[in-house]
Amino acid sequence: MQTDQIHTELQLLKLKLGFSEAYLAIQYLYLHLKKTPDTITEQTVTSLLFLLESEKFENKKQAFFLYREAADTLIHLSKDATHPLAGLTIFKLQNILIKSHGKKHRAVSEALGSLPLDITGPKIDEFEQQDALCLPFDSLLKHLNLSNLTTMQWHGRTLRFTMKTGKIGCMKFATSRDNITQLQIETFWLNFLLNNPPCPESTFKIPEPVTINGESTFKFFNLPDIVLNNDNICNEYTAIVFLADPHYFHYPNDPEIVKKSKTSIKEIFTLNAHLLGKLTAKGMVHTALIPLFHNRVQQTRRQDQGIYQWELGGRLDKWLESSRYPNFARSGLRDFEHIISIKNSEKLRHFIGEHILSFVLVLGSFFRNKNPNEIGFDQNGLPINTQHLFDKSLFSQILLDVVKAYYKGVTGISLKNIGRFFTASLIDDLVKSMGVDQHMEETLRIQDQINMDDADFIQFLISRGLTKDEIDKKIKGEDNIVLNTGPHLGGFNQPISVPKLVDFLFCLSSLCISDRYIMENRLKAFAN
Repeated sequence: MQTDQIHTELQLLKLKLGFSEAYLAIQYLYLHLKKTPDTITEQTVTSLLFLLESEKFENKKQAFFLYREAADTLIHLSKDATHPLAGLTIFKLQNILIKSHGKKHRAVSEALGSLPLDITGPKIDEFEQQDALCLPFDSLLKHLNLSNLTTMQWHGRTLRFTMKTGKIGCMKFATSRDNITQLQIETFWLNFLLNNPPCPESTFKIPEPVTINGESTFKFFNLPDIVLNNDNICNEYTAIVFLADPHYFHYPNDPEIVKKSKTSIKEIFTLNAHLLGKLTAKGMVHTALIPLFHNRVQQTRRQDQGIYQWELGGRLDKWLESSRYPNFARSGLRDFEHIISIKNSEKLRHFIGEHILSFVLVLGSFFRNKNPNEIGFDQNGLPINTQHLFDKSLFSQILLDVVKAYYKGVTGISLKNIGRFFTASLIDDLVKSMGVDQHMEETLRIQDQINMDDADFIQFLISRGLTKDEIDKKIKGEDNIVLNTGPHLGGFNQPISVPKLVDFLFCLSSLCISDRYIMENRLKAFAN
């Protein structure tokens, strides 16, 4: 089949070509494009765009693969930024992305999201794990000019204390031997960001690591009871110490803190979205704004360790619990041990979607936290409805500002046409799913029970709120055990309960990548 014949056939798609013929034709075009890219004309682009805009194959089971082949062919052309049709092709695909849904939407999103960006994080090859400095606890207190232990209090595994300077001291302990390396990575990033501020124009209170005799990781001994009595930290008592802004523990989803502060919730979210976008644009990606899981139970069984892949649109495990302590606050971003330096933009679309998803969940938790006791089922066994706690207008305004700030941080330009895919129906669906606890159940499968020893099995059930009498009635490995551990977004082994959110993430992440590509390569802008 000659190329010009294929063009004609594709343009007459609705009248002549069947699914298999169209698929073979596109594959031929793709191979032709790879061999002789200079011969690809505007007619080729028009033909493929015609196929993507057509509704003829919408109901075909394999339509996604056809759409993906067509979109990938067009993106392959656009990856040569010098090609005269590159800018036009990307713009047209962006238009199709915004208008489409379902299989076509995902195919075009994946194609646009694969555009290569000039984003490379700083080289951290020089990082090497160091031996911790053995240090009496009193020596640290003396170094920091502290004498009073009464101000010390735990925040998870971090022991907080008040400094005379007005700052707060944070002693962050390792939870295991493996975690010591992560703490040293955090110290590396703290020093790096202090010396290389990601966005000097914004207020970002980066904590300052404490160094003694040239070392910043400490193995403490002669410890006070307040440390010895914490069972959640490794008994080697290895920690890093840093000095932070007083607002370091002021979480954005705590209504009481927001109420008492001069900073509005809108400002906190927008500031952190901007900071995160700027960091991402420099190749420093925060991989855990909040913990996101599809299934926490199967962390050891699944190849993906149960970590949530938003692109698959599955159930989101314990969304409200995951949002409890987000890694951003009034002072800015937190927990830098989760930052990675990326070598290329290959997985950037996923991280962008994950960032925005995290902001959505934390924002939803802000409204739920107005009355944290309203959760689960009522006395009649019906799902508790907390939609009255949500302010839809505020939800929409903050999320819109977050998206705009993050987008500009990554791309350097403002997001256009957001009104075409950021809709009131998305907010309605979010409030309904987050505000009504329809999905509370989690299933502990027989195989997962068998994989646990008896002590782990009992501890697991205790952590899920079962009493000793209830646990005594359970026989490990006999039957699946259904537990009420939610709320989750989606039923167990079912899709997410807010499919429009996944569509939104597909759209936003790919527009972000493609607009950044357009800016980097100074491609011609096209108007609607």
